[in-house]
Amino acid sequence: MTMKKWLWPLLILATALVLYGIVQVQNWGVGCVVLILLTLIGVKHDQTDIPWKKFLPIGFLALFFPFAMYNWAGPFWSMVTAWQTESLQHYFKWNEWFASIPYNDAEWLRFYTPEWLVRGIGWIYWYGFTLSFWACMIRAFFTKDAKKMLHYALAGFVLQTPLILPFYNTILLEEVWYVYGQPDMLSPWYRTLGADAPSWVLNCFPSMHTSMAFAMLLMARRENSRYFRRLMGTYCSLIIFSTMYLKIHWVIDVMAGMLFAYGVVKLADGIMHLLGRPARRKLQQQQKEAAL
Repeated sequence: MTMKKWLWPLLILATALVLYGIVQVQNWGVGCVVLILLTLIGVKHDQTDIPWKKFLPIGFLALFFPFAMYNWAGPFWSMVTAWQTESLQHYFKWNEWFASIPYNDAEWLRFYTPEWLVRGIGWIYWYGFTLSFWACMIRAFFTKDAKKMLHYALAGFVLQTPLILPFYNTILLEEVWYVYGQPDMLSPWYRTLGADAPSWVLNCFPSMHTSMAFAMLLMARRENSRYFRRLMGTYCSLIIFSTMYLKIHWVIDVMAGMLFAYGVVKLADGIMHLLGRPARRKLQQQQKEAAL
């Protein structure tokens, strides 16, 4: 058996293990997996003509590195919030100011709050932060487009995490329910905070749930599949809605999250343009030589 023959199934197995690992990090249930499968409907509309054997080595790496970041994101974020709670002195403290702004707590959205609806919207919020990103990344993998995967990664965690930390390290703004001293609408189905509440309710401005969802919405709108554009548009919009409905984020920090996401997507566009410059120059040179 040659190297290529045994390496191919090994690469398929490794990719399958990464996909399984993505599902296991946050203990996704059936609903999350179903959403991922739904995004793959009509994937051929955006698929490249590259053979799988040629794409898979780079595609595996493009999937593995964001997974490695995702796998360690929980412990990393716990360290960040612990440091913020114990050591950091924020320069700006906005709880009272945001609470004083009319309609900023989005109370006008909560005119109907039966348990089944709160629990359903809670599911959208709880998994939406990572699921919106991975729905796009996994679909990009099945389009066999490594550049697109890198573009999604840059617009997602790769750029957003380091760029948003300066806001969180200088601005103290806590979740709506916590500031008002009201019950947590995610409890008891998704979290029971207790004494850990102070470290969980930090970092509201800008809303990273919103920025992640809105960035993926903007990126998804560039796909050829109308079905995928509508699916992600609806899902990401519901994530943004859930942040306000569940008394997590204030209206202003949701708007700030959308502006932040727009800026990050434009930055990702610029980076991709720079990375593609050598290939464009080579193509232009080839065209000039062919014209002679």
